[in-house]
Amino acid sequence: MISYKITTGILGAVIFIIILLLVRRGKLQEKYALTWFAIGIVVVVMGAFPIILDKIAILTGVTYAPALLFVIAVGVLLIQNLYLFIFASQNEVRIKELLQEVAVLKKLVAELREETTFHAKATEEKYPRNLNGLNGTKDPISNAQEPTAPRDAKISS
Repeated sequence: MISYKITTGILGAVIFIIILLLVRRGKLQEKYALTWFAIGIVVVVMGAFPIILDKIAILTGVTYAPALLFVIAVGVLLIQNLYLFIFASQNEVRIKELLQEVAVLKKLVAELREETTFHAKATEEKYPRNLNGLNGTKDPISNAQEPTAPRDAKISS
């Protein structure tokens, strides 16, 4: 039969490996990983030294030490759950604020587009662009205007 010390040691090691993998893959932020690393350390320490749990049980008046372990675990999970609800509530408020800011910015961009389009049309009407080339031709450079080299110029190579 496997000793509970080995079982809790393996359980703690599995917790560490899972947390490391989750952090490396970006699925778990570092601030939450620290909490889970602490839980893993507590599991390993309690497994390696069960006398600690027995002493805490005697100090708190609990007659069955493993029951104290479950009470502590439930308490930690409840506190963590409360923290996550607070965090989610704060994020929800922040998301609403950001959505409102985005809506205002979109409206400003639309107004600026309208304004620049209006000014561009007014400027075009006031000062029409001459799209013709030199001397009123359609081509920017007509054949008659092509630069030519002097006839007696020698090209040196």
